[in-house]
Amino acid sequence: MKLKWSDKIRNDYKIYLEPILATACKHEGEKKGITRSKYIRYCVIRCLIEDDYPLNKITDKFNPFYKSTI
Repeated sequence: MKLKWSDKIRNDYKIYLEPILATACKHEGEKKGITRSKYIRYCVIRCLIEDDYPLNKITDKFNPFYKSTI
């Protein structure tokens, strides 16, 4: 079976995530009232913005993150 452009691929990071990091992300996420996976996604997005990766040129859905970091 060949992969097509329309296929969605999801690599489950939970398998590769260190247990201590998973526990810390779950703890911080609970403090903020969000899930562990959402906490990890938000952290990755914030780090990419801080590293000057042009997320806002790819799509507008990251604009709220730019507004919150200014």
